[in-house]
Amino acid sequence: MFETTRRSLLSLIAGLPIFRGARAEVPDAFLLVPGDIDGEVLRYRQDLRHVRNGAPGLHSRSVVSVERLLREDDLWVARWTVERAEIVDADPRLRPLLEALQAMWQGVPVDLLLDGGGQVAGLADPAQMRARLAVSMERMVGLLTADPARAALAPAIRAATTPVLESDAFITGTLVKEPAILLGAMGRAFRVGEPLELRSTVVSPFGADDIPVLGRFTVRGIDPERHQAQLGWVMVVDRPRLASAVAAGVGDIARRLASAGPRVEGAAPTGSPLEGVAMDFDDRADFVVDTATARPVRVRHVRRVSSGPASREDTLELVRIDDATA
Repeated sequence: MFETTRRSLLSLIAGLPIFRGARAEVPDAFLLVPGDIDGEVLRYRQDLRHVRNGAPGLHSRSVVSVERLLREDDLWVARWTVERAEIVDADPRLRPLLEALQAMWQGVPVDLLLDGGGQVAGLADPAQMRARLAVSMERMVGLLTADPARAALAPAIRAATTPVLESDAFITGTLVKEPAILLGAMGRAFRVGEPLELRSTVVSPFGADDIPVLGRFTVRGIDPERHQAQLGWVMVVDRPRLASAVAAGVGDIARRLASAGPRVEGAAPTGSPLEGVAMDFDDRADFVVDTATARPVRVRHVRRVSSGPASREDTLELVRIDDATA
């Protein structure tokens, strides 16, 4: 009997003549649907750079792994783990706090839900993830409190982590960002000369309503000998909705951090620093994918956000590595 699951439909599409033609001497179409391989582990070198108002804020490196654990109907459970994390460069004023936060997240397994095409659909168990993060936070706060030189960081760690622990949407938005970017091209059918447009929504990182987005993939080239293709990605968002969500979220976090720090006599409470400010948004990525295995080889993603005098640029690069060279 023919099944009408998303995976079976994608497999049917993959068998159509236009997609079989991708293996010809001049391929012009391909489908990125990974095969059923329990226990498969993909490993990547991850490079993160954050720039704030034109000044470097953070540059970190790590090794991340994606392990497919089991399949449930038309869904997969995969585990994302960050290891060997190091801060290459950071604002000296924030470096101690950033190092503590990095240590808190390192090695914590994040179980993801992947759809039949290999895209990140969310967290497999948000409640379980909340419990893991709570244990990790308490461990880190204990270590900081026991060290007189770093004890003052403990309240800031709690203030920065508490919003994540209080909201499933915040947990999801915080933990699935990098995996979702890495696997962003999965489950799609591509053809040279035919841009692929996608209308969807993204989870607000602050737990507010989802934000409407319009994205476009373009095939830039195919290398049949190496079984690789180069893809370009650009995304635009509903700017008013984004500005509202970010302003509310930033204001909430700023108030939490302020309440955790030393109080200044006579200081009046303030609203969100972004309230009422117009926002510009630019989101682009370059993908190199293996068309034979439907696995990402290299991904470089850049997101730029500016509002008034403030600007932020986040760059993420993931490059696949072999066990022998890790």
